[in-house]
Amino acid sequence: MGKLWIRQVKATRDDSTASIIDLAPGLNCIVGPSNTSKTRIAKTIAFACGGKDLPFTDKTGYTTAAVTFVTADGEVTLSRSTKRGSSIEVASTDPNVESGKYSRNNKSKQPVNNLLIGLLGINPGRQVITNEAFNKVRFTWHAIEHTLLVPESEIGRPDPSILLPKSSSAQSLTQNLSALLVLAQDENFDEATSRESASDKRARRRAVERYIYQQLDIIQARKAELERAEQQAAAEGATIEAYLAGLRAQLEDLQNQREHILTQDGELITTISHQTQELEGLEIAVEQRGTLITQYDADIARLDLQLQGMRHDQTHPHPDTCQFCHSTIATPPPTDEDIAAFETEIARIQHLKQEATDDLDPLRQIAADLAADLGHNKQAHVQLLNQLTCNLDPATRAIQTQIDQLAAAQRIKAEHEQLAELESRFQKTLDGDDEASDPDAEKFKPLEYFDGDFYYSMTRSMQDILEQAHFPRAQSAAFNRQVFDIEIAGYAKAEEQGKGYCAFFNTVVVLAFHAFMNRRSPHAPGFVLIDTPLHGFDEGKNTPNTSMRAGLFEYFAEQAKDQQIIILENADRTEGLEFNEATTVIEFSKSKTRGRYGYLDDVYDVAEEEQRWQTPTASQ
Repeated sequence: MGKLWIRQVKATRDDSTASIIDLAPGLNCIVGPSNTSKTRIAKTIAFACGGKDLPFTDKTGYTTAAVTFVTADGEVTLSRSTKRGSSIEVASTDPNVESGKYSRNNKSKQPVNNLLIGLLGINPGRQVITNEAFNKVRFTWHAIEHTLLVPESEIGRPDPSILLPKSSSAQSLTQNLSALLVLAQDENFDEATSRESASDKRARRRAVERYIYQQLDIIQARKAELERAEQQAAAEGATIEAYLAGLRAQLEDLQNQREHILTQDGELITTISHQTQELEGLEIAVEQRGTLITQYDADIARLDLQLQGMRHDQTHPHPDTCQFCHSTIATPPPTDEDIAAFETEIARIQHLKQEATDDLDPLRQIAADLAADLGHNKQAHVQLLNQLTCNLDPATRAIQTQIDQLAAAQRIKAEHEQLAELESRFQKTLDGDDEASDPDAEKFKPLEYFDGDFYYSMTRSMQDILEQAHFPRAQSAAFNRQVFDIEIAGYAKAEEQGKGYCAFFNTVVVLAFHAFMNRRSPHAPGFVLIDTPLHGFDEGKNTPNTSMRAGLFEYFAEQAKDQQIIILENADRTEGLEFNEATTVIEFSKSKTRGRYGYLDDVYDVAEEEQRWQTPTASQ
């Protein structure tokens, strides 16, 4: 287990009535129908840690949110009132954490930010870089909170990466990635970044010179490509823009065909799965019939042997005097009734054997027919895959390549001017006219600071998770360095499988990132909460042993051996899943008479209440 995990989440009314969720190390699954306040559990934790969004509406009557963390040396409980301006009350048995009042303001004497990042083992004075010029700000809990508490409103987003805040932009990307570097691999930006030595600069200049001339040679060929494309477009009576539009239309048609085939193949895979399961059942039934007939044969042989012995005893009685002591021995011979009873039992078993034998041949025929049908379906599945890999995918790549080439060609003129200017500037540098160093060498590029195996580790972890979750073509998944997100077969997650899979893929990325931290980071949080990982996800009617839902929850249980994982999910999406014995399951019934209605006691049908009583300050 990690050094930090959540033991309890609590909501309290002014009259001290409390609604409590007790959690445990490992996997915790909180399931229930919609409108049972599951999402408010995540909001309670975030609010108690200084978040902005209120976890309760005024109508519920709950006014205090609290969360209890277990550390290596004790427990730390943070509680906060929903009243405006309230501070955060901290009660601690950990000698490293002082009890008292903490503020949301990071400039105050006792900010809650210092406490929270201190629980992760991060010094409150730690800094992160905000831009290419190496400007710095303090590291904050808010910068990494989204990787620990993944709310329902964020889990299904197609972009940006789930590892970045929703508000992430080109301007804030450097700071966001710097915060992840501190959390994931303890990167230290507190000291000034070192600069290049004179020998390194000379080597870099020589490399840049070679690069410039290589690019000038390449750009001449690309200019020729643009001229040919313009000539071809003119021959067809169209501009280069119209020609590109036509290619994009063809590409869209091919992509639609691909989606149609994927849908067909999905239905076929479901059918194959059902048939495989049914065939396994039939084969077991055939084997059982054979075993039963064999048992009947053994019973008949045994009873027949006993019957022969009884008939022999009836005609050849045993001596009635002991040959040693000459005392009388009472051994009456079998009666006709005894013999008739054995004959009746043999006849009954022979009848049962005949019934089993008569049932065996039809079962074998049904199994043979089903096996043949299954074979046809598998062949059809292979044909669909061949149609994708041999026809549609190559055609799609060819058109996409042509589009990319034309689009790149349109940028050639501007690129040529830029390279020419760069060549001139580089020449001045070589001549000593420009002593300024190359600005590119001075820029901070956070993506290059991640450990050499980070991107490989993320890719391998995501592939392993998808494999265990029975996702088709799991090995085609990769972690794209530029967008800092998962891609499938080179496509963005929303483009490859549709937006309904975004929550599924985002969950995989979060799990892979935590798996990396569990192995490598001294600041591994030890817990993660994911709200509705199956949001918008519809995999079809897969059987339990091949279900992506079941596979994903099996992986939750596996990774929960290294950290606490808290899952909030709707009951209809977990129906039929068999949870691991070590899993803590909390179920909400949405019933006033059976089980626990929801998170907040005595609050019913929360969504309708909020619709009627929503206030301007209440966050949903």
